[in-house]
Amino acid sequence: MRGFLLTTAGTLAIGIGLIGPAFAQAPPTTMTAPAPAAPPPAAAPAALPPNATYGTGGLGQPPNAALYSGSMTPGSFAVHLNGRVNWYAGVAGSSVDNVTLPGETTGNKLDNAEFQGYIRLYPGFDAVAANGLQYGVVGEIRNPGSNFTGVGTNASGNASANTLYWNRAYGYVGTANLGTVNFGETDAAFDLFQQGTFEGFNDGAWNGDVPGFIPGNAFAVYPFADVGNIQSADRITYLSPTWDGFQFGGGFSPTSNTLINSEGCSVAGPGCNRLASTNSPDVVGRYRNMVDVAAQYNNTFGAIGISAYAGGLWSGQVNNTSGDPGTQTVPFAVGAFGLTLSYGGFTVGGHFNFGQENGDFNLKPQGGVPGLAFLVGAQYATGPIIVGASYFKYKFQGDFTSPTTEGVETDQGIAAGATYSVAPGLALYLSYLYGQRHQLGFNFNTGFANGAVVDGVDVGGPAGTNNNVNAQIFAVGTVVKW
Repeated sequence: MRGFLLTTAGTLAIGIGLIGPAFAQAPPTTMTAPAPAAPPPAAAPAALPPNATYGTGGLGQPPNAALYSGSMTPGSFAVHLNGRVNWYAGVAGSSVDNVTLPGETTGNKLDNAEFQGYIRLYPGFDAVAANGLQYGVVGEIRNPGSNFTGVGTNASGNASANTLYWNRAYGYVGTANLGTVNFGETDAAFDLFQQGTFEGFNDGAWNGDVPGFIPGNAFAVYPFADVGNIQSADRITYLSPTWDGFQFGGGFSPTSNTLINSEGCSVAGPGCNRLASTNSPDVVGRYRNMVDVAAQYNNTFGAIGISAYAGGLWSGQVNNTSGDPGTQTVPFAVGAFGLTLSYGGFTVGGHFNFGQENGDFNLKPQGGVPGLAFLVGAQYATGPIIVGASYFKYKFQGDFTSPTTEGVETDQGIAAGATYSVAPGLALYLSYLYGQRHQLGFNFNTGFANGAVVDGVDVGGPAGTNNNVNAQIFAVGTVVKW
């Protein structure tokens, strides 16, 4: 289950039964500034800000304020440099592990076993002024997700090429009574409030790290909002306080770009950040002016906990004036609902997405079908152990040519696993995933429609060739974080 924001200032709390107390990180030392002679009275201690859940699984550990269970008093200031190292040993196999491509007499084959891992850092600071104003900065630094060994390249050469990048970088300001505004490279309320996707066991299920063990063409498309394609845009997001369990939020992002300090071009053209229309089909499918709204409700009634979510997301797009009907797209118009119920350590529920989208939150091709997805899941938490399972199914247009030659793509995935919290900042993962992709008329091995010919080479194959792929992964892993 997705983490959710629960305090009167929007302070993040981890979802019921998702993260055990032993798995939480201890907050760094808070440096308290000298109090003024006569500070204004505060109705209550100022709570830490609602800084994004970042997934309770493998996509990211909540930085800064999301790690706290307490509050900061007025006149205090805290600097953080949190981080994590994730590491996995996996055995995987897929339909595209042994492939001979068109024009080749022999092909390539993948081994079954592999190690994977990464390090992430979360620098930033949180502050509360004497009058209760909350403000600060949140950052997330990642290293690349994969770094293959090329011809004649050794491990040392790969290490020196392993660069870092900012996946999130934003400031925030707010008060306990008015809510918080995030500005910069940040998340939308549409994904921050998301419920019912059951990513709190193992490393995040199909939204975690373990799917990285399989090649991209066999990767079942995960259809929910906490994927990368709508995260990390330069946007402004408002998150309200919580009233009797209710909280709402919304935001705006003018482009799909992250933080920049340049227009990126010398004159109007495809490379410009503010591009509104173009005759170049190379940049089709780029959204503009994304607006999102979302609300959540979290409460308990005796021993029963309930979490509910509803959200909507809309956008414009860079207008395509090329005249090519095969490259025209449709702006976003997506709705989502989620619900979970908890009792005695058990949590059950699900999530539902629908609307004008394609694949991993891409713009839908004009003439293609809307996306429709659901997920159901269950998990159980007892002491330091969390076990769970989920199943999702997603129907969407997938690959598309005009006139249409391919059918609708249907992807589905099963996830099961467990998390064992060994000690504060140390946990073990056990993960199993099975995924399947299907689209009539599309060759998943080559990435072309059946019957397609490029430079005289049959790259699509006859009808029915490689219209189905599947993959499965078994992995064990660990996370060490501070």
